[in-house]
Amino acid sequence: MLSTPSYPDSRVVETIYGKVQGRRLIHQGDKQANAFQGIPFASPPVGELRFKKPVPPASWEGIRRTKKFAARSIQDPSNPQDYAINGIPSEDCLYLNVFTPCWDAPEGGFPVMVFIHGGAFVSGEASSYGDINICENIVSRGIVFVTIQYRLGYLGFFTTGDSTCPGNFALWDQAEALKWIQMNIHAFGGNKNNITLVGQSAGAACVDMLHLSPHSTGLFHKAICMAGTAECRWATNSDMVKQSAEKVRRLGITEYGNSDELLTKLRAIPAEQFGVGLFTQIMHDEDTDFETQPNLDGDFFPESFDKLRVKAIPKPIMTGVTKEEGLLLMQGMKSNNEGLQTTMKLATLKKKIKETLSKELRDKFIGDIKQDDGDKFMRALAGITADSMFLAGTLELCRKTVELQKEPVFLYVFEHYTPANMGFLSNLLPLQEATHTCELFYLFKKSLFGEVPITEMEAHIINIYTTACTNFAKYGNPNSDDGFDSDFPERWKSIDRENYSQNFVFTSTEPYMSNQFFEGRTADFINILNHHE
Repeated sequence: MLSTPSYPDSRVVETIYGKVQGRRLIHQGDKQANAFQGIPFASPPVGELRFKKPVPPASWEGIRRTKKFAARSIQDPSNPQDYAINGIPSEDCLYLNVFTPCWDAPEGGFPVMVFIHGGAFVSGEASSYGDINICENIVSRGIVFVTIQYRLGYLGFFTTGDSTCPGNFALWDQAEALKWIQMNIHAFGGNKNNITLVGQSAGAACVDMLHLSPHSTGLFHKAICMAGTAECRWATNSDMVKQSAEKVRRLGITEYGNSDELLTKLRAIPAEQFGVGLFTQIMHDEDTDFETQPNLDGDFFPESFDKLRVKAIPKPIMTGVTKEEGLLLMQGMKSNNEGLQTTMKLATLKKKIKETLSKELRDKFIGDIKQDDGDKFMRALAGITADSMFLAGTLELCRKTVELQKEPVFLYVFEHYTPANMGFLSNLLPLQEATHTCELFYLFKKSLFGEVPITEMEAHIINIYTTACTNFAKYGNPNSDDGFDSDFPERWKSIDRENYSQNFVFTSTEPYMSNQFFEGRTADFINILNHHE
C-alpha cells in the first residue's frame, strides 16, 4: 500500500474569517512554497441556501487545517470509475486553494493568478489540476496561484426565469471567490491590485463573462481565456428556463403555486439528483449545446453582452486555441456519411435554415474532398467542428475587444502535441494533433487524461508556455516586463484593428508569429454564419 507523502506545516495565515494552516509542499531550496487547500470562500450552499446567491462563510476560532482539497461540486459520474478517481461530490463545495511562495514578496505583493476549471458547466474540480506541480511550475516563478470551485449542473444554473430564482449561481460563486481574494490575498503575500483570471473551455467563457458583468469586472485586472469566450455559441442558453422546467417535470414535481413553493420542494430533493454527467447529458432540445448553461438573466447580466462589453473595465487579454480543438468532440468518428451528418448537425445548431447553411459549409470547407480520402476529409470535419465550437468565438472576442479598448489583446495557437497528453483518449481521436485541453499540461505540468514523460522537448515547451502566462500575469504582456524585449525567439505582437487575427504559434521547436488565423478559414466560417442569423 502506497504511503501518503508527509510535508511540514505551512506558516499560519490570518484571513478575515479566521486563521488557516496548510502544508509546505516544497520545503527545500530557495523556492519553497506553501499550499492552503480547502479554504471556504462562502457558506455551504445547502438547505435554504440552495438556489440562492452565495453568502460569506462563517468565522471560526483557532486554526483551521487546510491540508487537502475539498469535495468537488455535485455531478454525475462520467464513467463508472469517476467517483473513485476524483472523489465523491458534495453540495458543500465552495472552497478555494491558495499556493504561495515562501520567500519575501516584492513591494505590493506577488502577482496573483486565479484559475476557473472547465467541464461544460457540469463537471470538473480543482483537484484535477494538482498542487505540488503548481508550486513547482508556477509558484516558483513568483506567483500566488489560486484554484476555485463553483456549483455545477442544475445547482449552478437552475432558473425559474423570475426574480425568485434568476439562476447563474455558478457565476455568482466565482464572483464571491474573487471578493474573498480581494479581501484576503494580501495575507498570503499576493497583490490584490494585480489579479489575472485564467480559465479553460467553460472556465474560459466564465472568465470573459466575469469581465462583462458589472458585478465582477472590477474584481480582477487581466484575463487569460484558453479555448473559450462569452462569444462562443455554447456559452449561454436562452432556453435555460425551459430546460429547468423540464428538469422539474422529470423530478416528478407537478403541483406548486409559485416559484417560492417550487424552490421549497426542490430543496427537499437530494442534491445528487441535480448533477449532470459530462458524457451523459440528455439533450431535451436538439438546438441546445449543453443541458445546463449560463443565461442572460437581467441580473448578473443586466444587458446584452455587446452592451456590457462596451462598459466593462478594459483589461489586457490573452486568448488562444489548440491546432485542432474539435478532435476531442469527434471521438470514434469515421470518415463516412455518418461523420459528415454529425458534424453538420453540430455546426448548424441554433440556426433556422439548417439545410442551406449545411450546404454552404460543405461547399466551402469540404468541396471536392472525398470520404475515402480519410485524412483530408477528417481534417475538413475537424475544422468545421473547431470553428463552430471554439475558434469563431475566440476570433470574435479579439475583433470586438480591439475595437473597444487600447489595452492589448494577445492571440495564440498551440500546435505542439504528444499522444501521452490525451492518455486513453488518444486512440479514439480521428487525427493525432493538439486538441481541446492539450495546452493545460504545459501550464500545470499535469495532464487531465494521461501521464506525460518530461523529456527535454516537453520541458522546453512547458517553460515557453508557462513563461508566456506568468509574464502576462506579472506585466500584462507575455514577452517580458518592458513589452519590447522578449523571452521568446520572436516577440509576440498584440493584435490590432488592421489584423485582429495575427497570432503567436507554439510549436514543437520554437514559437513564431503568424499573420493568419487558420489561413482565414475561421473568418470565412463567421461570414457564412452571419448570413444565416
